[in-house]
Amino acid sequence: MHQQPQGQSIWGTINTCIEIALDVYAIIAKDRDGNEQQGIMVKKSRAGELLSEKAVSAGKESGEWLCYGKDTKGIPLHEILLHRIADCKRMEKLIMEQIGELKRDGKQDWTDYFGECQPPKTAQECETNEIRKIRNGVYLINDLANATLAINGKIADQFLTPVAVGYGRREGEYLFYHTPESAIVLNELKDIFEEVAALVISEDSLYASLHKHYPAYTSFYNQCMPETAQIPKVDAPADLFLAGQLLAGQEAVQKGEGMEAVGHDWEFGEQVDYGIGE
Repeated sequence: MHQQPQGQSIWGTINTCIEIALDVYAIIAKDRDGNEQQGIMVKKSRAGELLSEKAVSAGKESGEWLCYGKDTKGIPLHEILLHRIADCKRMEKLIMEQIGELKRDGKQDWTDYFGECQPPKTAQECETNEIRKIRNGVYLINDLANATLAINGKIADQFLTPVAVGYGRREGEYLFYHTPESAIVLNELKDIFEEVAALVISEDSLYASLHKHYPAYTSFYNQCMPETAQIPKVDAPADLFLAGQLLAGQEAVQKGEGMEAVGHDWEFGEQVDYGIGE
C-alpha cells in the first residue's frame, strides 16, 4: 500500500499533498510562523529506483521520506521528468511497431476505406503531362528533378508519422512535399503501397538523402522503429532516388554543371524540443 505523507513534515504541518509520480509527492506545508513552505517528498524505499545516487544524496532524511526543499526540489522533479520522457519514447516505439504490423498485414482495399480522393486543386492548374496519379490520394506533380508529391490528408493521418506530416505544406485536403523532403514520404509509404515503392529507383540513395538532409527526422524515426525497419547508413550518393533526379543529374554532367541539392532539416510542428540525441 502506498501511503502519502501527512501530518508533520520538516517544513511544518502538511496542508496539501499532490502525487506527481508513484511515491513522489509535492507538498505545501505551514510552518510555525504561519508561512507556507513547498517541497518534494520521495519514499526512501523507492528512491533508489526513481532517482540517481546524486539526487538521493541531495535529499534530507525524515522518517520514511527523503525531503527536498526550495533549493533542491528541482533535482527530483528533473529526474522524474526524464523518466517520463523515456517512458513516452518506449510507448511511442510500441505504438509505431503496432502500426507497422497493421501496415504489413492490412490487405484491404484502402479506397473502400477512405473513399475516392479528389485530385489536389493545384493539379487542376497543371498541364496533363505534369501530374500523375500514383494511387488514390497520392499524386506526383512535375515528374522532374523538382518533383512534388501530393498526399491526401486522410492518407497522411493514417500512414505517416506526425513528424513526417510536419514537413509537408498543407493546401486544402493535401500535403505537398517538394524535393528533397519527398524522401521522407517515400520512406514511410514505400513499404505500404507498391505504387509508391515503384517511384524509388534507389533505396540506398533515398536513405543517404535522409541522413544528409534530415538527420533530426532520421534520428527520431529510428528511435521509434524496430531495428529491422530503421533507416540504415549507406555509402551512396544522395538525391538520386527518383528517376527525374537521375535524368537531371545526367543532363547536368553533359552540360558540365554540378548538381547540388538544397535541403534543410527544418523545425517541424511547433518547434518542440524532442530531446533527440541527448
